[in-house]
This record gives sequence, C-alpha cells and structure tokens, in this order.
Amino acid sequence: MEPTAGILSMVYEMKKKCAQVDQQLMDDLNISQSELLFFSALDNCEGLSSPELAKNMGLSLSRISRVVDKLVVNGYLDRNADTIDRRAIILCLTAKGKVVRNKIDEVRNECEARILETIPSEEIERFRDTISKIVKNM
Repeated sequence: MEPTAGILSMVYEMKKKCAQVDQQLMDDLNISQSELLFFSALDNCEGLSSPELAKNMGLSLSRISRVVDKLVVNGYLDRNADTIDRRAIILCLTAKGKVVRNKIDEVRNECEARILETIPSEEIERFRDTISKIVKNM
C-alpha cells in the first residue's frame, strides 16, 4: 500500500485482510458467510429468538429461517420452546455448535492480536477510542 493512501483505502485493505481470515474459517469449517455471521451473533446459548437474531444480523426473517434450518440439520443448533411463551422458539448452540463457535472466536482473537501487535502498547487505548468514535459517528 502506498504511504500516501487515504484512510478509507487503509480501512478497506484491513477489511480485506480480515475477510481473508473469515474466508479461511468458512472453508475450514464448511460453513457459509451467513452461518459465520450467525455464529458471531449468537452467544453459546443466549436464548435468542429468530426475530431478535434477524434484527442483530440485519437479515430478513426468511433468510434467518433458512440459516437456522441448515444449522439444525447439521447439528449445530437446537430449537427449544420458550418456557414462558410456548409459541416462541429459542435457539441454542449444541455441543457441536459450541466447538465451531469456539474455533471462530479463537481464530478471530488471533487475528485481533496480530493487529494489536503492530501498535505500540501505549497507543492501543487511543486506537480503540478512535475506532469507537468513527463507528459511533458514521
């Protein structure tokens, strides 16, 4: 990358490198991008409903239903009736799903560690604050 590249170009370059990490994860785990996003949005067993997930992920309910169906068929996810509202379905990762989720977390944490290794330790907090301000104000 050119030393005079604009901030947006640098952001896109970093995004591209992070996307390569995600692509390798998807290839290794044999999951789609929507499924990877799903694992990132659903904690081990938060008891989220499909509408809550759709909102969190920015996907339609019909798309969430297709992703959930595939994850259930592949043994990564369980559907359970809500104990309070039996009409509601709560989604929870299975043991197999938790293994995948842990692998995703591990690889992404390693990626973040590589990013942070390039920043002097005294600048890391300022970097986090700056990124947070950018995200909040866009």
